Amino acid sequence: MNEPVSKPPTLRQSLFAKWQRVTRSALIYGWIGNGIRLGGNIVILPLIKNKLDTSEDALWWVFVAVGALCNIADFGLGNVISRVYSYLWAGAADFSAEGIDEHKQMGEPNRAKLSQLNASLSYLYVRLSLVVTAVLAVGGTWFIYHSVQQAARPGLIWCAWFAYVIALGYGIATSYWPLACAGINAVRQSQSAVMWGGIVYLVCAAGLLLAGWGLLAMVVAVTVRSVVQREICRRSFQREVSPGDDSAAEPDISMIKRLWPNARKFGMLAIGGFLITNANTFICYHYLGKEVTALYGPTQNIGAFLMNISALWLSVKWPQIAMLRVQGRTHEMAVVFARRLLMVLVTFAFGAVFVILFGDQLLQWKGSEKKLLGTAFLTVYFAYLFHQVIYVQFGLLTFTENVVPFFRIGLATGVAVVLLSLVLTPRFGLWGLILAAPLAEMAYSGWYTVRRGFQGQPLKWPELLRAALFGHV
Repeated sequence: MNEPVSKPPTLRQSLFAKWQRVTRSALIYGWIGNGIRLGGNIVILPLIKNKLDTSEDALWWVFVAVGALCNIADFGLGNVISRVYSYLWAGAADFSAEGIDEHKQMGEPNRAKLSQLNASLSYLYVRLSLVVTAVLAVGGTWFIYHSVQQAARPGLIWCAWFAYVIALGYGIATSYWPLACAGINAVRQSQSAVMWGGIVYLVCAAGLLLAGWGLLAMVVAVTVRSVVQREICRRSFQREVSPGDDSAAEPDISMIKRLWPNARKFGMLAIGGFLITNANTFICYHYLGKEVTALYGPTQNIGAFLMNISALWLSVKWPQIAMLRVQGRTHEMAVVFARRLLMVLVTFAFGAVFVILFGDQLLQWKGSEKKLLGTAFLTVYFAYLFHQVIYVQFGLLTFTENVVPFFRIGLATGVAVVLLSLVLTPRFGLWGLILAAPLAEMAYSGWYTVRRGFQGQPLKWPELLRAALFGHV
């Protein structure tokens, strides 16, 4: 008897299938979220300048700097958490402080351990938030006291400050939820949280600034964004892991102790990363003046934005890659990594060429003065960032082994960048500043990180290239 021949899908069915694929793509949500964040800043910045007086405007950027410091309050713990969630979601019976043991694979997500890990992190982060909130309430208040008292509306600013301190405390206490959501491969939900948070922030900030709320408008907008993002991630995680049963889990302090060895190393890496990325701005201002810094700063920001947008190809796949590794499916893992790495590099290259060719024209078309470095400087700087993109992704691949072998190298490289900049910038000007970082990184960390990441997967270079180009070996 002949098998019935299936009918080809209609145009409507094909379009509907493609639409479903788009709406389920974590990458699309990530791009939209970053686009909203960029567009929101473009919209909000003029409102800040127009609706806040000079003292409130300056104090808001102090608030922003305080918030940035709070992002590293856990000293690298956040960099470890997501991978541990991924290991347990992949079925691991437990996790080790470092490395991946041959734990018995359960075949199904280890929901009991996931709930226990979540309860342990809640225990830790609530206490951490209380400490940080107390420090900010005392030290931060002392730091801004005279500036607030000299402002036109000190009462409103004090309300905004203490509301902001509470909001930062809430953000720290709940900061593990996005990591948990991404760790169980609910990347689309975590990216959608960023997108909806950005939309809410934009609407709240613009509306309240126009309504005359002053500095308090920005605090409310940031708070609402934090609440929206955390709530979406919390609900997504609990829906998958412990619907209605999360309260049954008890904290396990031994879990926190096992997270600390790698967290400490990530903290040292963060210091090195700060020196590599941010220290040159201060050196530029000191030796080359505010005019050159006004060109160098925006160029750095655009480069960082291009790196983040490009890295989304792999960012949405890191939970899956970590799961494949812990399940021993390293060949499949390497193919996913290679394919996505190619897309990262292609996206960055196209973006960099576009900025080099048309960046200044677009800024001038928008009515701005020239705000980027010259073409030769841009070309060298983006070539350096292209190299950085490569070795950073190989470093992240290594981290899926639950090890951090680069923490001393990263810190030493950051110090070397600063020292080279201090030596080369006074002698060679902007060229010395631009070349200091690539010289320091290519001396060791730039090539060693790639080699170490390559050794942690089973493909040879020709096979990795074929996997990148064709999606298979």
